[in-house]
Amino acid sequence: MKKQQAPCNTQNQEQVENYYRGVKAADTAVIRATQGNMLRYHLAKVIETKKGRVYVEQGDPWGGERWYMKSGKSCDHPTGQSNLVVPTPEVLKWIEDHPRGDIKFETDYIYTPPGQRDGDPARYRLSITERMIHDRKKRTEG
Repeated sequence: MKKQQAPCNTQNQEQVENYYRGVKAADTAVIRATQGNMLRYHLAKVIETKKGRVYVEQGDPWGGERWYMKSGKSCDHPTGQSNLVVPTPEVLKWIEDHPRGDIKFETDYIYTPPGQRDGDPARYRLSITERMIHDRKKRTEG
């Protein structure tokens, strides 16, 4: 059974950067966390922005309270499984419908969070196993 795609899976680095470069204090930030193979979003209030960073009130336990505007990565744990995403209506509705998170959604994007996606977009829509097969085919074809 294929898992449903998370509402932020179509976001890219440019969208994340454009949104967070324009935020001001008291604006909404959304932290996406995929620890434990469960998708969770955390609404946070922006308290300050400076030098390419966004500071939020009550940040994520794994990612902290400081985030890079350009990539959405955590300043404290940039290779971790928490990152900023754009608070689109779809993401906000998902948060409302799943306040504690949900394991039924595709969290394969641990490796390519929205603010860090580039390259072959078809590859990012695949599960880990499907992605390994996709990569193997590309190597043997090329």
